[in-house]
Amino acid sequence: MARKKRINQQATTTSDPEELPPCPGPKLHAFPYQNSPIEWLERLDEELEGLPGGGTDGYVFKVKIESQLYALKVFKFFNPEDTRFYWGPILKGSFPSQTVAFHTDPFYAECRAYGRIKEAQDKGLLKRQIVIPCLGYIFLQDKYRAILEKSGIDLEEECLDDDVEPLSPEPSSRLRRPIRAIVKELASQDSGVHPKSLNKILRDIKKLNKLEIYNRDIRIDNFKDGKLVDFGSSWTEPHCFMHSADKEQPKETRLGDLVMFDDMIELEGFKTDVRATPSWSHCKKLRSQAKKAGYEYFSL
Repeated sequence: MARKKRINQQATTTSDPEELPPCPGPKLHAFPYQNSPIEWLERLDEELEGLPGGGTDGYVFKVKIESQLYALKVFKFFNPEDTRFYWGPILKGSFPSQTVAFHTDPFYAECRAYGRIKEAQDKGLLKRQIVIPCLGYIFLQDKYRAILEKSGIDLEEECLDDDVEPLSPEPSSRLRRPIRAIVKELASQDSGVHPKSLNKILRDIKKLNKLEIYNRDIRIDNFKDGKLVDFGSSWTEPHCFMHSADKEQPKETRLGDLVMFDDMIELEGFKTDVRATPSWSHCKKLRSQAKKAGYEYFSL
């Protein structure tokens, strides 16, 4: 196994206690140790670069804060105009791109999903942890940019449309944009996905769907210790795409996680009778519906 890169630097965070995102719906609280020094230890996601769904929206590090080990996901910047070619036809007419950003920016997507999970826990609807816990969001001081860039980390948004200008083309403007991150409990590198754990994993996915959280990235690399670890591609209701002009969109989206679960079983070659959908032939039909909902063509 290749030796992981180590970042021997410390820095201090900047405080911002506001819950995010600033729009109707679930929100995530700030990480309590906003101003504590961060010790960067190693990259945790290098092996996922170049794989489908891996390393497209940010980077994950093992860090130490207040003598405690955490996983810190640092997000790339996001410009909703980069994907207007996708959401423009779905939403029809003029629609505020800021709302699209609050619902589809991977950083805000994780904030909304974990915010909804926290709401359910506070109401007693979840009796145990069904995902890798999130401890809150954090805004990093801009001097982190130099530290990260020295390690080959590029935080600029990936423009999918050649006709769109970067959100902040001037270097001075880019420096003013806060570097956004989310702090999670540090899990092992074992996915925990195996035939004996599939029933529990499926129950947890269905619980999330019942909370109107659709992960949209069900694959073995998105599990640690048998729990989902990343929600950067997720949609959490209320969501602009779920209430669009396309009446089939909500139905197709709600089927998507179940289709992907069965796809994962098939891809990994597990010998099991556990299935989320009635039959494999039916699953293939649902998969085509999921593609229409953007599971394959639009992964934010």
